[in-house]
Amino acid sequence: MTTMVSRPITPVMVPSEAGPSSSASEKAMARLEADFPDTGSLARHHQVQARVQLEILDVKDQVARLKAELRRDQDPGKMSRIQSQIGQLMQQINVIREKAAEAEAIVKGITSDIQRLDVAKRNLTGAMQTLERWGMLKNAHAQLKALLPTRRYKDMAQALSAVLHLITPLRPLATIPVVAELFKAAEDDRKAVQEKVAAEVDAFLNDDPNQAVDRKTIGEVLQVVDVLGGDFKNYIIERYLQLQLAEYRRIFRSTDEAGQLDNVPRRYAWFRRVLKHHDDEDAALFPPSWEITRLLVANFSEYTRADLANLLGKATPNVGVLLEALQATKDFEIVFAKRFERPFEEVTAGGHQAQGPIKKWTISSIFDPHFSIYVDAQDRAISDMLSQYRGARSRSSLEGAMQDADDAAVPTILPSSTELFYFYGQTLDQCTKFSTGEPMQNLAKVYAKWLRIYSDDVLMAVLKRDPGRKSLEGRANMQDVKTACIVLNTAEYCQNTSLQLEERLKDKISPEFAGEISFQPERDQFSNVMSQCVTSLLRELESTCDPAFAAILKTPWMHLENVSGRSAYIVDLVGSIKQVAEVVRARIESKKYIRNFADKAVGLIIARFTQAVIKSRPLRKIGAEQILLDVQAVKACLLDLPEPHPENGSNAYTKYVTKNTGQLETMLKVILAPDDPPEGFVQNYCLLIGDRSFSNFQKILDLKGTARTDQQKLLDIFLSVTSTNDDLSDTSFLTSLDMDPPGERMVTSPSSASMFSPTQGGSQMLPNLLNRAGSMEGDFRTETPKAFGDFRRLVSFATRRE
Repeated sequence: MTTMVSRPITPVMVPSEAGPSSSASEKAMARLEADFPDTGSLARHHQVQARVQLEILDVKDQVARLKAELRRDQDPGKMSRIQSQIGQLMQQINVIREKAAEAEAIVKGITSDIQRLDVAKRNLTGAMQTLERWGMLKNAHAQLKALLPTRRYKDMAQALSAVLHLITPLRPLATIPVVAELFKAAEDDRKAVQEKVAAEVDAFLNDDPNQAVDRKTIGEVLQVVDVLGGDFKNYIIERYLQLQLAEYRRIFRSTDEAGQLDNVPRRYAWFRRVLKHHDDEDAALFPPSWEITRLLVANFSEYTRADLANLLGKATPNVGVLLEALQATKDFEIVFAKRFERPFEEVTAGGHQAQGPIKKWTISSIFDPHFSIYVDAQDRAISDMLSQYRGARSRSSLEGAMQDADDAAVPTILPSSTELFYFYGQTLDQCTKFSTGEPMQNLAKVYAKWLRIYSDDVLMAVLKRDPGRKSLEGRANMQDVKTACIVLNTAEYCQNTSLQLEERLKDKISPEFAGEISFQPERDQFSNVMSQCVTSLLRELESTCDPAFAAILKTPWMHLENVSGRSAYIVDLVGSIKQVAEVVRARIESKKYIRNFADKAVGLIIARFTQAVIKSRPLRKIGAEQILLDVQAVKACLLDLPEPHPENGSNAYTKYVTKNTGQLETMLKVILAPDDPPEGFVQNYCLLIGDRSFSNFQKILDLKGTARTDQQKLLDIFLSVTSTNDDLSDTSFLTSLDMDPPGERMVTSPSSASMFSPTQGGSQMLPNLLNRAGSMEGDFRTETPKAFGDFRRLVSFATRRE
């Protein structure tokens, strides 16, 4: 049987394709498995062997065929035949090249006469054109000479133009005596025409009443001047412009009253009258290519710009006078930009004598270096506007806002903030009309300065007052609560509006200054104000709850004989919390800050409640049951803090309150559990607390008031049980429990607000007692330093629940 199987193995690998040995082995094994899938198939080995032998023969035939093709393709004679064919091809190419050269020589011989004829034709044509131009030049010169004694300036302009045009191509013939003589005569006649025209223009420009001027003739004279061109044309233009503006230079000298800055509108009014006369009388006389009207505007603008620069450099003008002059200048520029349908800097650019790079400028640009006067004036105006709200009298700024809560007209933000931003909007629009460059950047710096001052001297001035109570302890100072609410709303309004102001500034200011505009430090400062407002609210809440917490300490918990519903102090505690919460909900506009206050209030109330419970030890079973019932009432009150009777009982805030109260409830449940049998008590502790900490168990025994003699037995059992239970952790929320908590209030200064910020892990609950206030895992993981710091984190903190 072994021989039968081994025979087909050898031929199976022969026809396999070339490749790695592993691939051939895999193919061979696959072939064996296909041919002999089971033991019974071995009986067919003869058929398989015969089929494999046929395949081997086919492969051998294919190999022999491929070898024959290879020998045929590698024939040495084949390459020699190819080289022979290439040599024959090169010979044919050389023959074609020789025949082409012969053909070219034949063609040149045939066409040589034709080429000579072409040259003769070109020379003849050039000579004819030169003779024709010579004849035309003589005729044009004769015409010009005949017109010299007359005043037919239109014909004279045409004749002179023809002479000047025809002389140019005939310059190479200037060595010929007759041509040189004609050139000299033409130049003399051109000078004569120029002198004659100059006399006519002088008469026109001098405007002698004794010598009448025909304006039609002057129009023709100016056409001759246009033909003469060059320096003579520039001279005529310059004389006309100077004569038109000579009176302007005399009347509006910077040393006279008319030339002062407050008379800038009179300058433009005077020029408009001059320009109207020019448009009605003179503009049509000048050739359009001269752009005489634009040049008149440009020269006037240049003189005016120089005068204004001189005036602004001598003395600091009144801001009202400065703005009036600048507004009149801007209006002037807008009018002429529309008239010439181009920017005003292009109207003034490129005078008739401009050489080199063209400089673009405007009249109004001369005001930019002096616009700090306007910025300083706005600085003083804002200072005057806010002076009544700053300093010792800042309280008066709240008088109109602190109305009764039932009054429907109660404002939600301080009116001074809306006045400030309204003023900002007005001054920004005004500045946009005058300048969008560095002056606007400086104005933005003034805005930022007064936003900081408003935050410190107006908003913070109220909150920084002495936190001492003005009324009896235990009475809520609702005026301070309302003040904190309206200041918080105002700070939020300022923060949001300052962002809009920043975007508006970036949109209006020149692009090169846009990157330097930012009010982020000021927005952070308003975030700090909002943090202080929440702290103030917490301080009032803690103060009004103090009597209730003091009542917990006065209650004889260890002597209670039965549980009798809610304790008396709970009514006062719940009432105090609701009193502050109602004002906060009614006065604070943004729900996220109501929620922020509620979150911190939960940490504060539970912390103070736990502090009072610890100080009231020992509690005993009945006392723990009574306090546990009281905690349920406090929990129900805290659930209504951000929104009374919320419909969604499973929202994030509910989980947050439940988590904060849950640890206190767990501690009370362990305390009220019976310690007999002791093994059951220890097992109950391990189940509810879940740690193996000896010191934590000792704290429960101290709170429970277990006798020292009984404690040792319980501690021994605790060590025995926990030593074999690996599921218990080493710490729990009891680890940070302070058995000797401080007696002072937790919120005594703005910086103490950070005590109630949710922690990273969310596993601890009680500030001071358990270091930090707890938070809901996944919902509030932001830890807030003294003030809120980065306001983005505050917004995230307050809105994640949504």
